[in-house]
Amino acid sequence: MTPSGEPDLSTPTHGRVGAELSVWSVLQAVIVYVRRQPRCLGPFGVAGLVVALADWIRTADPIPMTVPHSLQETVSVQYAIVPIGTHRTVRTVDAVVDLRVPYLIGAVGLELLVLVAVAGAGYLTLRRVLQLERDPNSAIRYGLAVTALGFVPQWLGTPNVTLANLLVGLVLVVLVAVIAVRLFLLPGLVVAGASFRTAVGQSRSRSRGIGWTLLGLAVVFGIASWGLALVPVVGGLLSTAVIPPAHAISLGVLVRHTGRHRPG
Repeated sequence: MTPSGEPDLSTPTHGRVGAELSVWSVLQAVIVYVRRQPRCLGPFGVAGLVVALADWIRTADPIPMTVPHSLQETVSVQYAIVPIGTHRTVRTVDAVVDLRVPYLIGAVGLELLVLVAVAGAGYLTLRRVLQLERDPNSAIRYGLAVTALGFVPQWLGTPNVTLANLLVGLVLVVLVAVIAVRLFLLPGLVVAGASFRTAVGQSRSRSRGIGWTLLGLAVVFGIASWGLALVPVVGGLLSTAVIPPAHAISLGVLVRHTGRHRPG
């Protein structure tokens, strides 16, 4: 049963049990949840302020930083499997090599602060949406997932997937799309208590039959995250405060829906 005041996320079409999942039906469920539970926006609102502060510090201090190449493109899909948003500045590992200890501590500390803020916001939001009790083990696993899937690629300066070479680009786009679809539910399943191995297997099995819906959500979230990040000065704040909560709530919708209608 759903506690009083909590919308029933197991039926995103609002009463039409077993109705086909669509991008719009999931987004409708997200909108309904936010209207009824506006406090769910709080954690990522705080995380957005931390991201905006980090963007300002990286721009102001003398340690090298870079502007993501995606922000210089005409259109870009900035989707991450975990809800993190798009930052206006990034600092790679190369930038902190050979730094003096005080600068090294400051630079690493800033990146860890952003990581903790974003990972903590994602965990709190997903736990609330899925109506789960606190579980330190799932919190640690979720933090590791955010680090590996969201932040390590930024720190290593992983290149974006483009169509500069048409054939190779198309192959990469298809590969990334398949991975995004098959692992879409992984963050929600990890917060729900699954191990990484179980979460990967469950995400693959539950995504069958709704792959186009998951791909559509990834594109919607990815373009919206990129678009908000383009806003001068406050882009990092907006991208983090708006899109990741919607991403996290959609994960709750889909995890509960597929768990109810598609046995594991």
